[in-house]
Amino acid sequence: MDLIKEYIAIAIEFEKLNQAGLSSKKDVKRNNHFADKLRHISKTIESQRPDLKVDFANLLLHDNPTVRVWCAHHMLEVMTFQSEQKISALQEIAVRSSADHGEKLWLDQWYNKHPNDKLLV
Repeated sequence: MDLIKEYIAIAIEFEKLNQAGLSSKKDVKRNNHFADKLRHISKTIESQRPDLKVDFANLLLHDNPTVRVWCAHHMLEVMTFQSEQKISALQEIAVRSSADHGEKLWLDQWYNKHPNDKLLV
């Protein structure tokens, strides 16, 4: 399966699982597996398939907000991009942080560790 399509499919499954609620240990384990798999795909693209990085960054424009925010996190956390793409990723997370306390905490911690990134936006 194409890595970009696989990433999208997993992010959407992650979203469905979380919307239904994590009501069992099995659901939590599945949730964590999806998160790990998304990170693994991102790392694989970064290290083995850099030809897919533009397509990956374009996921910031995806219709699904869950796909966009996962992409944004992975672009910042496990991949290397130019400032323009980093700005777009930070902006996506900032949009989510206005309604999601976890994203706001993440963004605050990110800026504490990467103060120069705050100057980008």
